[in-house]
Amino acid sequence: MNETLLQKKIDFIPHKGQLDVLKCKARIICICAGRRWGKSAVCAYLVVRTFLQGLMDVEDGKRKSVKIWIVAPTYDLSKKVFDYVVTFLLAWDKSYSKYIKNRPYPTVRFSHNVWIECRSADNPKGLLGEELDFLIIDEAANVVQSIWYDYLMPATAAKGRNCQTIFISTPRGKNWFYELYLKAKDTKSAFHFTSKDGVSITEKEWQRLKENSPHDYFSQNYEATFLENAVSVFRKVRDIIGDCLHEPEVYHRYVIGVDLAQIEDFTVLTVIDKQTHNVVALDRFQKIPYPLQIDRIEQLARRYNQAKVIVELNAIGIAVADELRAREVNVQDFRTVGTISEDIEKAGSKEKMVNKLAVDIEQRNLTIPDDKILIDELEAYAYEITPSGHYRYGAPEGYHDDAVISLALANWALKGKTKKRNVEAAKAMPSRPRKFQYY
Repeated sequence: MNETLLQKKIDFIPHKGQLDVLKCKARIICICAGRRWGKSAVCAYLVVRTFLQGLMDVEDGKRKSVKIWIVAPTYDLSKKVFDYVVTFLLAWDKSYSKYIKNRPYPTVRFSHNVWIECRSADNPKGLLGEELDFLIIDEAANVVQSIWYDYLMPATAAKGRNCQTIFISTPRGKNWFYELYLKAKDTKSAFHFTSKDGVSITEKEWQRLKENSPHDYFSQNYEATFLENAVSVFRKVRDIIGDCLHEPEVYHRYVIGVDLAQIEDFTVLTVIDKQTHNVVALDRFQKIPYPLQIDRIEQLARRYNQAKVIVELNAIGIAVADELRAREVNVQDFRTVGTISEDIEKAGSKEKMVNKLAVDIEQRNLTIPDDKILIDELEAYAYEITPSGHYRYGAPEGYHDDAVISLALANWALKGKTKKRNVEAAKAMPSRPRKFQYY
């Protein structure tokens, strides 16, 4: 493949940083770069270069297949690279348009064994069983670590394919992408670029962005700096992990936070012991009819000593809360608001609920089990700055936040004594058992 001819025909002129990446032949390449540097364009070029060379080899009988994936947290994000791929391929040969499809997912399919496909990291089952020749992982810092190790890395290990993997991302704290980046530095296949190192952002625009952005936000998104827990809401999550799951105890009071599923999300039930502040039970399920979900919530509440159930009053929550009350379950409504600016003083605002959980985690006023899903969600949960200058909380694309909200709802009911004072008070109590009461 004549690269000079290819670049001229598709009108791709790589800048210096992109040229450095194109020269690297390592199996794993990590590109940590600020927004607007040109990550999508250079990766699309790599995809097209690999695909066209592979296509020539297939036609010459040197190989039987060319299989390339572009993976991102969601299909929408995977299309950032794919749209460039389509533009480049059509510039090379307009007749390729008949091979481009958007359903069931964006793909360029010449045959059963010759294709480029977009895949979403939020659908792990769709990542099983394939053998790849080339792999792009876009917005890698927002992809769950297990997706790489459990699903994607095995797809790159097929004998004889020598699959190259390109990780591209802006950083998100010092998570697994940071660890991968450090390993790539040992093989000189880690690249770091600020937004200004590209060609899209001028010095004037750089200064404007710097003056109008929070310091950490600018450092992470434009300077591509790996910050400690940058934009993360919950810090020191792993400090509160303990062996705390257990069956209900007599005389203990419990509270259950209920986050109800929305379409593809999960319903999560989190049970906290109000005396010890331990998360003693978790239940997570998906695609179960609401009548059965209500049965499951009721059974868990009765099992844990008639536990108080905290339900967020969204469109689904109102009906569920009403039905639980009709069954004489102790339900407490939680009304959330969208942003701080809408109702900062509202007693049950979502921001206050999340902030309380953040404080309790940092002060070790809570113990959670060593549950990978819960820990991943807590560490990924982040804030962003809205155009009006307010903070918006939520999970990044590719993550769920059901376990976080369920925990936060249950934690909201832990008022009054801290965990330490509760435990000390329990030790000071007389050994004579008191009459049991339901709460």
